Amino acid sequence: MTLAAHKIAQRESNVSKDYRLFQRLFRTIGVLRLQRHLSAETMVGTILAIWCKSSFPNLPSSKLRKSKVLMRNKQVQAFAQMLAQQSFLEATYWLSSTYALLCSDKHRESLAMYFTPPSLTTRLIEDLKDNGAKFDSQIFCDPACGGAAFLAPLALKISQALKDRGASPKRVLNHIKTHLLGIDADPTLCALSRHFLLMTLYAEVIVTRHVPRFSIRCGNSLSLTNSILGRVDVVVCNPPYRKLKAHEVHRYKNAFPEVTRLQPNLYSLFMCLCVKLLRVGGTAALVTPTSYLSGQYFSELRTFMMNNVDILSLGTLSDRNRVFINVQQETALTIIRRRKQYSLPQIRASISLVSKDGTYKKVGKCVLLNSGSAWPVPRCKGDIELLKCATKSKYRLQDYGYRVRIGAFVWNRDKRETYSSLGQVWDAQANNIFPLIWSSDIGRDGSLRFTGRQKKNGEARFVELANDERNIVIQNQSVVLQRVTSKEQPKRLVAAVVPRKLLTRFDGYIGENHTVILEQEVRSPKLTPRQLANLLGTPVIDRYFRCISGSTNVSAFELSQLVLPDPTELKRYLDKGHSMAEAAKRALLGVQ
Repeated sequence: MTLAAHKIAQRESNVSKDYRLFQRLFRTIGVLRLQRHLSAETMVGTILAIWCKSSFPNLPSSKLRKSKVLMRNKQVQAFAQMLAQQSFLEATYWLSSTYALLCSDKHRESLAMYFTPPSLTTRLIEDLKDNGAKFDSQIFCDPACGGAAFLAPLALKISQALKDRGASPKRVLNHIKTHLLGIDADPTLCALSRHFLLMTLYAEVIVTRHVPRFSIRCGNSLSLTNSILGRVDVVVCNPPYRKLKAHEVHRYKNAFPEVTRLQPNLYSLFMCLCVKLLRVGGTAALVTPTSYLSGQYFSELRTFMMNNVDILSLGTLSDRNRVFINVQQETALTIIRRRKQYSLPQIRASISLVSKDGTYKKVGKCVLLNSGSAWPVPRCKGDIELLKCATKSKYRLQDYGYRVRIGAFVWNRDKRETYSSLGQVWDAQANNIFPLIWSSDIGRDGSLRFTGRQKKNGEARFVELANDERNIVIQNQSVVLQRVTSKEQPKRLVAAVVPRKLLTRFDGYIGENHTVILEQEVRSPKLTPRQLANLLGTPVIDRYFRCISGSTNVSAFELSQLVLPDPTELKRYLDKGHSMAEAAKRALLGVQ
């Protein structure tokens, strides 16, 4: 093992130990809170008070509620001691996350309270520096500031930059009051952020005996920021992410017409807001899910970005475990610079792979097209050449003679009559009954494990349709895929052929909603269903799909854009005796 690899492994080990310690201590205070019927704010306010008493004794009390009785509790004291032993930024992260986890599920999910770990915020702030951010003079804003995940390290950076220029402690505090802005919808997180900034600037506060009131507002950034649109030099943000409800789409459609059509996600609006906050030439660092790179409902966001910003760099963090506490999410780190609005046909962006500790591994440059289509982004260095070659191919599933459909049966909402076995169907003597294909029926070996017998997991085998519902029945030859797969699986496209005898015997079938169906549209497709399933399982097609897929869903939108090799070339290599994997590689990459 190299020295660099050893250091990374050691850091990973330390992070794991800290996480396990946090989990153990959190469980004890979680039980204590429930036993004493305490609010999340009171529990966190008490822990903060104990921590400050030992490490920041001369600060005034925070505005958060606290319990004097709880301050004497050994379990609560142990948690505060754990914070005091961490680095300051790590400790603020753990305490903010504690508040989020203690809140009700409904409150946490509505505000999407998942905080950025210091390894990533520190990395992004260094990226901003590399891209010209001036910490001693520019205005910085976080419109979803949470527990000061970005504000605290920015305050440290600004303070140091001003001290390097000889600024007095009083000037440091006054400058940060007017040049560092934060907004959040949760009042407790706003109070935490204000106090974290006082702790960050503890030395200046003590020397000056001045307790500044920092520019942190409590409210909805999407409607509170009109006065500073186009006036901010640097924006940093880990926006909340969840699907918008219908009334929310109506509420924001006038302010964000660029991204509120189709089915928008809250983080689309925040990314749009971040761009609008910037002055021309201003820079933003964004921590988001990778789904905006490829999802159909983010097409308008991609177009908006192409028309308004230069994408300076894109980092993807594919390790989804323990990046954000209690959520698994593949993450994108995006650095953008606002420019005057005009349409560019394409942008070249620098691509990196990011580790959980913030280490970057540069992959190369990638072309992003202004078409609303998915942005293929390399996940490893070898993908650069793959994408370069693949873009030359004009062939998609439609050109092969197949159309993409999503299974129409939604098990938890469907009111149709279902049957667990063929025996039940015979007993019912009903008409219009069709087999039901589930994701679990698709084997990783490419087989379809459908029998008429009852399933152990209780999934229905057959469904009865009304006479006017035949349009959802698949009667042509087809390939079915699992609709939900993960980056960790050996194959993202897990496909099986629906046997002809099943179609003949039952006159068709229905797909459950977690299946994707590639239905043969023409009499003589370029490949048979079996050949197509084999092609989708090849390493080169798997690699390309991973480059265009930003979520665990295998979406119809992404599949419709899946680049496939010239079928004539593919067959030529197959006729020469090459395996499907080798033939696909040669045909797509132009290898002779």
